[in-house]
Order: sequence, then structure tokens, then C-alpha cells
Amino acid sequence: YRTEDKTSGKVYYAYRDPRSGKRHGLGSDKEQAIADTMALNSAIYASIATTRLSTIVENKPSSPTFGRVLSRHLELCEKKRKLAANTLKNKASTGRAWEKALGAGTHLSEIKVRQLVEVLDSYEDRPRMALAMRSAAVDIWKDAVAEGWAEDNLAAKTRAPTVVVNRSRLTLPDFMLIYEQALKLDAWISRAMELALLTSQRREDIAALEFRRGKDSTAWIDDRLYVIQGKTKNKVSIPLDTCIAGFTLSSTIKACRDNIVSRWLVHHTRPRALSKPGDQVWIDTISKGFARARDLAGIKGENGKTPPSFHEIRSLSIRLYTASQGPEYAQAIAGHKDATTTAIYRDVRGDEWVKVG
Repeated sequence: YRTEDKTSGKVYYAYRDPRSGKRHGLGSDKEQAIADTMALNSAIYASIATTRLSTIVENKPSSPTFGRVLSRHLELCEKKRKLAANTLKNKASTGRAWEKALGAGTHLSEIKVRQLVEVLDSYEDRPRMALAMRSAAVDIWKDAVAEGWAEDNLAAKTRAPTVVVNRSRLTLPDFMLIYEQALKLDAWISRAMELALLTSQRREDIAALEFRRGKDSTAWIDDRLYVIQGKTKNKVSIPLDTCIAGFTLSSTIKACRDNIVSRWLVHHTRPRALSKPGDQVWIDTISKGFARARDLAGIKGENGKTPPSFHEIRSLSIRLYTASQGPEYAQAIAGHKDATTTAIYRDVRGDEWVKVG
């Protein structure tokens, strides 16, 4: 660039750096300024070309690392979705397993479907874990797509592992046989069974039921039965006149109001090693109590399957409500947002005859 000093009339030359736009003085010697400009251009443009070529050869990904994507996913699960503590723990566990397999520093754009398939194949002898790992990966990539870090869900392109369920479904006749034996045992066993059948709720929500709402209550009785489900945080409100298979919710609640002072519907009625009358019955104790009544009733698993557990009452309840009230009612009382989840519970796993006509 040429500039003239208006005071002295002397001409000066300057060079403009193409990288920054800044000007640098080259003095008043025109020939030297031209020579310097040519030398500078040669050096600078060579440097720019080298940098571009280096970038192309290295093909350095601009996407975030898998470790960063996982951290964001777990953050969203904890703060936005407000999942249960146990669910968050499981998500963190499967997430770390993926992080170990793929590498925390691996950029998301470098990960291919085949890599995910190979990780899932490594769990071939543990199909349930493979299913959990795939589900976790689908959720991680779903958030990555939502954040604009990925174009599509790679994990969803993998084949879902096949899991054969080895636990028998519970039929209504078997439920009644178990219930008859439960009546001979601790009162809370039969009450828990009634509540599970009437409400379609999980055992942790049955155990959490209180007679009136407290500061930290998640399930309570008022003008209706209210449940904030522990696993999903979905909210369910059930009328007290609900009835199924000869049981009525209001009558069951009334039976829970015995001569023992307690805040819990399902409570101990006699002293135990670590519990006193009125104390809440823990979920594992509920399962063991049901198993005891089941064994007394002689209910066993068929065709090599394990006997039905307390959780199977939820499936039975959903099937009964589907038959009597319709699939939408069954989905609502179960607290399922997705109809496909309810359909899984309606699957009888070959333990009941399909009646035609």
C-alpha cells in the first residue's frame, strides 16, 4: 500500500497481513517494499496452505467426545426428567459401560454402527444386559441428536437382542389360591395383594401408600387414591369405588385400618426382628411374603419357568382391566405413557388359553 505524507510529500509503503488485516510499514524504498511484499506473501500463503492440508489429512472431528455426550445425557436425566434414584443409578452404570467400551475421548463422529453391534455381541450370553445396553445407547444418541451433535440415532439402527422371559405369568385362579393361603398368614400379605390387583401399581408404590398425605408422601388416600410412581414419577389418581375380581378399593382400604396405629396401609401387625407393629413393610418383605403364600398354595412354574412373583399381580391386573374396561383404561391406571409398554404386560407368555368365539 502506498501513502504520502502531506507535510513532507514523502511516499511510504506498507504491507497488509492477509491473516489479520493489520498493516506493517515497509519504508520509503519502493523496490525494497515490493521485494519484501513478495517474500511475505510467499511465506504466509505457504503457511496457510500447509495448515489447511494438515487439517484435511488429520481429519480432526469437530463433534464432542462420547464422554461429554454421556455427561450431558446423565445431567438431563437427573435434572430435567427427574427419574427415580435407582433408575439414575442403572443409567449411569450402563453409560459407564459404554464409555469404557467406546472410549471417553472418542469423538461421536468417529463411532460407527458396527462398533455398537460388536459391543452388544459381547453380551451374547447375557441377553438382558445386552437389551439394557442397547436401550441405554438409544437414549444417549437420542439426546445427542436433540443437542445437534449427531444427525441420526446410530444405536436405534442395531438389532434388538431377543430375551426369553422365564417367569410364569399369574392367572386369576392361581391368584385366588395364593390369596386363600395369604389370609392364613400376616394380614399385610393379603392386603398388599388386594391393593396391587386393584391399582395395577408396582410393589414400591404399594409399600409407599399412606392413609393421608404427608410432606414427603408419594402415595396416599384422600377423595381418591393418589400415586406419584417411584420409577417414572408419573401421576395416577384412582377412584375409591374401583373394583375388580370381587374386590373393591374402598373395602380394602377400610380393612387396612385395623387396631394398629400406623401411617402405612401395608404395615406390620406383630413384632419382627427389626420391625414393630405399625412399621412400613419393605418391598423385599412383601415379595417374600407373597412367595411364602404362593408356595403354600403349591403354585409352581410350568415348562421350566420360575413361579410367578408379586410383580406379576401388576400384569394380571392390567389384563383384567383390559378385558373389563378396555386397553385405554388399563394403560391409564398402570401409569403408562406408551401403549406398547402396557401391551408387554398384557402378554400372557403362553400361560393362558386364547378363547375364540
